[in-house]
Amino acid sequence: MSSRQFSRLKPIVISLSLAGIAPFYALPVVAETVLSEVQQFNIPAGNLDQVLNHFGLEAGLELYLDGSLLQGQTSRGLNGQYSALDGLRTLLQGTGLTAIQQADGAYRIGSPDVIYPENNLAGSVQLDAIDVVGKSFAFTRDEQGYNDVFDKNISSTYAGKQELERFKGSSPADMLSGMLNVYSSDARNSGGLDPNIRGIQGPGRVPVTIDGTEQAITIWRGYNGANNRSYIDPNLIGSVQVLKGPNLERNVHSGIGGAVVASTLTVDDVLKPGEEFGGELKVEGSNNAVTADVPRLSTGTPYTDIPGFTASGDIYDPTLLVEPHSGGQSYWDDYAYRLAIGTRQDFFDLMGAYAYRKKGNHFSGKHEDGFYSRGSENIQESLVPDLANVYKPGDELPNTSSEMESWLAKATFKFSDNHNLTFGYRETDTTYGEIFPSRILWSKAVDDGVPQWPLSTVDSKAYNVEYQLNPENNQWLDFYASVWRTDTVSNTYTAGGYPNEPYEREASGDHRLINTALRNAIEKRNGLTLSNTFSLSNYLDLTLGGRYQHEQLRSDDNYDDPDLQRLFRMVPKEGRRQEKDFNFNFAWKPTSVINIDAGMRYSSFWTFDDFRKSRLDAGDTSFTRYTPITGQTIHYEYDYTLTQDDVQPAIDNFEANRAFYEMFGADVDALIQTELDKIGTTTSMTESAVWEKNSKGKYSRNNHPCLNAEVEITACHNGIRQTGDVQTIQKVKHLKGDGWAPVLSAALDLPNDSRVYARHSQAYRFPSLFENTISFSASLPSPDFQLKPEHIYSYELGYVQNLTRWVNAEYADLKLSYFYNRTENVIERDPNMNFSNLEKQTIEGIEFQGRYDTGRFFTNLSVAYNFRNEVCDEHSAVMLDYLSTSDCVDDGFVGGYLVSMAMPEYTASWTLGGRFLKRKLEVGSRVTYYYRHEDKFDSNYRDPTEITYFANTPLSWDTILLFDAYASYQLNDDLNIELTGTNLTNEYYLDPMSRSAIPAPGRTVKLSLTAKF
Repeated sequence: MSSRQFSRLKPIVISLSLAGIAPFYALPVVAETVLSEVQQFNIPAGNLDQVLNHFGLEAGLELYLDGSLLQGQTSRGLNGQYSALDGLRTLLQGTGLTAIQQADGAYRIGSPDVIYPENNLAGSVQLDAIDVVGKSFAFTRDEQGYNDVFDKNISSTYAGKQELERFKGSSPADMLSGMLNVYSSDARNSGGLDPNIRGIQGPGRVPVTIDGTEQAITIWRGYNGANNRSYIDPNLIGSVQVLKGPNLERNVHSGIGGAVVASTLTVDDVLKPGEEFGGELKVEGSNNAVTADVPRLSTGTPYTDIPGFTASGDIYDPTLLVEPHSGGQSYWDDYAYRLAIGTRQDFFDLMGAYAYRKKGNHFSGKHEDGFYSRGSENIQESLVPDLANVYKPGDELPNTSSEMESWLAKATFKFSDNHNLTFGYRETDTTYGEIFPSRILWSKAVDDGVPQWPLSTVDSKAYNVEYQLNPENNQWLDFYASVWRTDTVSNTYTAGGYPNEPYEREASGDHRLINTALRNAIEKRNGLTLSNTFSLSNYLDLTLGGRYQHEQLRSDDNYDDPDLQRLFRMVPKEGRRQEKDFNFNFAWKPTSVINIDAGMRYSSFWTFDDFRKSRLDAGDTSFTRYTPITGQTIHYEYDYTLTQDDVQPAIDNFEANRAFYEMFGADVDALIQTELDKIGTTTSMTESAVWEKNSKGKYSRNNHPCLNAEVEITACHNGIRQTGDVQTIQKVKHLKGDGWAPVLSAALDLPNDSRVYARHSQAYRFPSLFENTISFSASLPSPDFQLKPEHIYSYELGYVQNLTRWVNAEYADLKLSYFYNRTENVIERDPNMNFSNLEKQTIEGIEFQGRYDTGRFFTNLSVAYNFRNEVCDEHSAVMLDYLSTSDCVDDGFVGGYLVSMAMPEYTASWTLGGRFLKRKLEVGSRVTYYYRHEDKFDSNYRDPTEITYFANTPLSWDTILLFDAYASYQLNDDLNIELTGTNLTNEYYLDPMSRSAIPAPGRTVKLSLTAKF
């Protein structure tokens, strides 16, 4: 099926004279027999090198071209029926160039006074032909990645090496900046990447892979939810592709939301074209950061010896408070460097890289802070209105520093062009600032500021081996295998306690301080990926694939430490998880304009809670006994009008005991009249009933006492929970699940270089280790409770148009897509702080992506309108607001995790730039826009004042409009200098999907120098 190998023709040739290799470059040929055959050509207008490239591939001609003569020349293209030679003559008319056939059958194109034999052709350089027929026709990695955005029948975004390094930002989360409808949660207080694609986020929903390896730890953030962090060093990354929605892309681990596929640097990123040995040194420095003033802990010191230390309630610790710096433009405590060396040989490639970056606490912006400084009557309920009163505009932001040191090594053994074996090793040591959101004392933060906590550390290692075999002339073998392992050791300030907490807070107790905030986690993952593509015919391919992953999580934290038994902190997370899947996909091209892909994936998993097992073995009944909740006592009030029957018992009593009452001087007739006067009056009555759960363990409106009473309710209150008999588990069980999910897509090529496609894909997301193991403020209702897997039904319609036929450009594409994602059985924290399955979440929107590049000027525009994010669940709706008439709310239910994953309703990114001085100078700008987002409590609930806000209050943000710019100059073949400015207007803003309420950096200027050698 060679006709399916590529759908886009673009320049693949590079002027070798500019690369310092040779004065000409070659375009390949298939056979001489095609020279006189008449063919139909439909080659759009464009730069002459692009058009000749397109023509050479279609006509089967090998062309030697002088790149310097082609620069700046354009062509109207070629449309109609021509022989190969007639077509070539037509394209060269009016260019001043001519072609002559060489002894090897190829055609040399250049100036007439240079290429003819009498002008000393023998002294010119002859290049070997480069076979680019079929699969060996290859763009560079980044060219292919940007083209795939428009060529694949699935929505995606892409960032290449240059873009990633240019807009690296202050944290790993900035790698995703500018990507349409792609975000990273808690960008300024996590040290990692927690991607969100079209509003879907979390463990297993959006896997992040680096060279096929996966490393992610779900970090508990107290009542504020959790982050699924992938620790990544942007200095080692060569490209990032984001696939949106579930898919069967070969060798890609995709979740229900899609996938983030990162690739590290390769030898091609390090060496110049044609070089056998060389390297790259990159050095850069930025302002707007100052070295963090990290305090020393007071471990072992009695808190009574520390003036101002308050131990009652929320701890107030003056030793952690620092005076923030201001004037970030004057501080340059952010620098980085990377050295990479490689060699490219006939039978092997080797490369190694070392990268280091140290960044201090960043400074916030100074302008547009009104949304964040308007104040709030209750700062405990809404932090955002007082954010700029806590973190003053232009001030240093504590807990935002980072330091990364990384190593990368790769070795590829090339047995042939289509047979290779690659070994990879990667290690990153990270030290970064963070603070536990639940431990920020907001009631005092306006006056005293936010404390600077000690720094967290993460050490991550990755090992991978990849094997590829795709022999020529073998339609049955296109094989890929990958074996990998990741080891991650983290010591993060996420245990839930305090860096300085007394053993006992009472006046007569042990006042020594201990660190209860630090949490240790050791995560190991082992994985295997296999796939093979069979070419069943010229029109049908079959790809079979499989994936296996085993995850183990443990901790060196000692739960049995008697000194910690009295103190609050998260129990150690320890468990194992295994997931396997098998998939197949048919790629069928029944006609020249129709492409159909159809396949399925079978997935299965199990988890096991090792910590609970250890407590069972130790006889600790606090983790092996539980009391099931069967219902809720409901007290309801109503108005009642008294009747004769209501007062008659009292009257009868007075009459029967008249003598007795009168003996004590009572006026019995008056007492009887008082009772008679009550007839017709109204009084408030209170009764109680039990609201029982149904057979699925859920609450329903059908039996809610206040909704089904025979009287008119005036007030309704929750009482104590009703419980069943105490249950004791005798054995910790493996929690399991599996399922089949289909994927189907169809594309139709339309006239004039346009295409429409439709996709339907399904996928399962099984519970993670975080969800299926013991935790605080988010656990299973019982040890044996089996969560259902999430099941997404995803639909997408797309229209793609290549405009180069009508405009003079190297690239001119647009893509419009509509998406509809319905996820059933969404795993979420419910109002009882238990994990359960919500009925469904529906997200819907429209995206536009476009690019235009003439070689001199270029622009890219991406726009999204997300018009629906609806979460439905009767159990949650009626628990939070029994009078609610709908089971559905916008964004998610209060107290859950989904409310912090809501994306902006409108978002856009626009890049504009130009290349000058023979492309040595490139100047560009980028504008990023996010529409303001405020919580939906007022619209979601009948009486929002009765909703409890302390559990994961979603943080709103004002409209964000960011301006970035850069200028890059190629001093010579080996040296490039670049100046980049981000947030040029110095805007004060909070990133979308923040959990820790830490503002983003203000205006930042970065100067970088890249040298090849």
